[in-house]
Amino acid sequence: MVIHGTFPPQVDDRELVISGSHDRIERFGVTERLLHWWIVAMFASALLSGIALGDEAESGPVLNLHIGSVILIGIGIVVALVFGNTMAVLRSAKDLLIFDRTDVFFVLNVIGHPSRQSHVRWGKFNIGQKVLAWSLVASLSAVVITGINSWSSGEGASGPHAAAVLLTLALLTAHVFMAVINPSTRPALPGMIFGHVRRSWATEHHAAWLEKQDRKRPSTR
Repeated sequence: MVIHGTFPPQVDDRELVISGSHDRIERFGVTERLLHWWIVAMFASALLSGIALGDEAESGPVLNLHIGSVILIGIGIVVALVFGNTMAVLRSAKDLLIFDRTDVFFVLNVIGHPSRQSHVRWGKFNIGQKVLAWSLVASLSAVVITGINSWSSGEGASGPHAAAVLLTLALLTAHVFMAVINPSTRPALPGMIFGHVRRSWATEHHAAWLEKQDRKRPSTR
């Protein structure tokens, strides 16, 4: 006896992979991710070795590690620019550090109409990320400058250097909170780990950047 009916269509595994990949968009390349985690690792090394030093900045392996970690941050940046994807790093730095018309219009709207906020079509980074990035650049520069001054004058890690370190830690704590804990920004973390984020999240939070990326991709039709 033959039973006629409609059966679920067979789904090729390759179609599932393609369908899943359509829900992802590349956000950071290998060079950008490696450079980011290199800076994180070296800063952690500098911080821990600085804590181990205490107020005494005497010569020794711990001090050498402390100073070397800071120097290696700069070396890592140079290596990434020379041997990695230079243009990708420079483009991300430009997108992160340069304020554009969207940022200006957002600030003017907040000042002029604080109670009437509309959805903003952000680029790769929003104004909060840019402000945090500039704050970290300034605080890290202060850490290096005050550290050199403390080391040369023999004052140790107290005073301005300690204040600069505490300020940098506060900013990094805010960065970690936004990347790991805050529900609305946490979906961005896979971009710095695996290189991609969900298109649905990008559509909501970085629509202008997503459209720009889509225009660069060749049509699959």
